[in-house]
Amino acid sequence: MAIQFVKTKRNILFGNNPGEKYVAALHRSADVSIDQLCEEISHSTTVSFPDVLAVLKAMEIHISAHIQRGAAVKFGMLGAFIPSIKATAMDSADEANADSIKRLTCRFYPSVSFKRSLAKAKYEEANLDIKGLVL
Repeated sequence: MAIQFVKTKRNILFGNNPGEKYVAALHRSADVSIDQLCEEISHSTTVSFPDVLAVLKAMEIHISAHIQRGAAVKFGMLGAFIPSIKATAMDSADEANADSIKRLTCRFYPSVSFKRSLAKAKYEEANLDIKGLVL
């Protein structure tokens, strides 16, 4: 199945050719729930739905705990969750303390093999015709 996109009109203010332009934007398909993932995994392996759910829930808890203590969590072929902090720039080293930290964030960095698989994605325009809609 291909990644779907829609055409959106944008007013481009900067660059070599400003003005009204059309840009392809992602048309996100339905979200995948943890229950749906468990169902798919249990059907493709010998592990039961409750066991898959228990493992995925434990994984959520442990990933969160590792990120909250500043550790990166690597998922091999998928990529890594890397923690970082947002902090206010201070005039002196003494002022750059825990109070200058605004928040802890987490970013996902895809692995090289995952990036390669994303580069092979196919695209198609989303069909936004709504049955029964009269204009």
